[in-house]
Amino acid sequence: MDDNFWAALDKLVSESKVIIDRPKGSRHPKYPNCIYPLDYGYLDNTSSMDGNGIDRLEGFGRRLHRRDHLHSGLA
Repeated sequence: MDDNFWAALDKLVSESKVIIDRPKGSRHPKYPNCIYPLDYGYLDNTSSMDGNGIDRLEGFGRRLHRRDHLHSGLA
């Protein structure tokens, strides 16, 4: 992915309202053994391939992009 993609993604995130619908420590509605370690939500007024808002995790302390994972060997 090129820098234009990441710039467009940064712009979308910065201009969108974040809705946190599963706060840190809450349980997944279908899988109660799964507890969210970070705030989980979505970008309001967006749509992803599943028809819901674009997912968003909050609480890393710094923004991580896919390319960070590729360079660190985490992907």
